[in-house]
Amino acid sequence: MRISAGSTLAGLSRRRLLALAGLAVAGAVKRAAAASPAEPEPMPAPRGGIPGRSGIAVAVVLGEHNTLIDVAGPWEVLSSGGYSGGPFDVYSVAASRAPVLCDDGRGAMDPRMGSFPLSGLSVVPDFRFEDAPTPRVVIIGAQTSGEARERKTLEWIRHAAGTADLTASVCTGAYLLAKSGLLDGRPATTNRSAYDDFEKSFPKIRLVRGVRFVESGSVATATGLTAGIDLALHIVERFYGPKVAQDVSDYEEWPGRAWRAG
Repeated sequence: MRISAGSTLAGLSRRRLLALAGLAVAGAVKRAAAASPAEPEPMPAPRGGIPGRSGIAVAVVLGEHNTLIDVAGPWEVLSSGGYSGGPFDVYSVAASRAPVLCDDGRGAMDPRMGSFPLSGLSVVPDFRFEDAPTPRVVIIGAQTSGEARERKTLEWIRHAAGTADLTASVCTGAYLLAKSGLLDGRPATTNRSAYDDFEKSFPKIRLVRGVRFVESGSVATATGLTAGIDLALHIVERFYGPKVAQDVSDYEEWPGRAWRAG
C-alpha cells in the first residue's frame, strides 16, 4: 500500500504547435456538431492500445455530467509525459459518443439550466465502451449518470480492470470504483466532503482521511479535484521513474510535492 502525504522539458515549440492544431480541430468539431447534432459514427475496434501508437493506453471514463478538473488535470499531466521519454496515449471512453458535459453536475441539478448549463464544457468521447482500446490505466473522475448508463459503466470498469495495470479514481469517482467491487478489503480515499457518507455506504472499504491519494496494488484513489494531478504525477513515476515525473511536474509548473510521498 502507498499513501501520499530537474530540468525544464524540451519541445515547447512542438507543444505550441500541438495547441494550435488542437484549436483548429476544436473549431472543425464545433462546426461539424452545429451541422449535425447526431452521435458520431463509432471508431473501428482496436484489439489493444491505440492503432499506430506504442504509448501506454490510458482510458478516462466519462459519464453524462463530469467534474472538469478531475478529467483535465490527469489528462494534461499524462499527455505531458511524452515530452520526457515517457509516452502515454490518453483517450476518453463513455457509453456512447454523444457529447457529455463537464459541468460538475450543475446542469443536472438546476432545472433552470435545461440543456444549456451556465458553466459547462461539452466533450465528445473518443470511444464507446464497445470499441475502446484495451487500457493499461483507467481513470474515473467524479461524474453522474442515469441508472442504466451507470450499470453499463460499471460493467466496463470491471472488465477493463481485469487486464489493466492500474484502475484509479479522482474525487467522488471513488463511488464508482467502490460500486464495482474493486475496492473491497482495501484502503481508499475520496473527496473530504464525502468522507462520512462514503465510509457509511461502503463498510468493506477502509477509508483513509487527510491524504492526497492512496495506492493499493492495482487500484488507487485520490481525494478531491486537484489531487488528481498529484495522482497522475505518481502514475508517471510508477511507470517511468521519479526523474521523468519531476520533469513533467516542472514543465507544468506544479508546486505540489505530494506525488513524491510514500
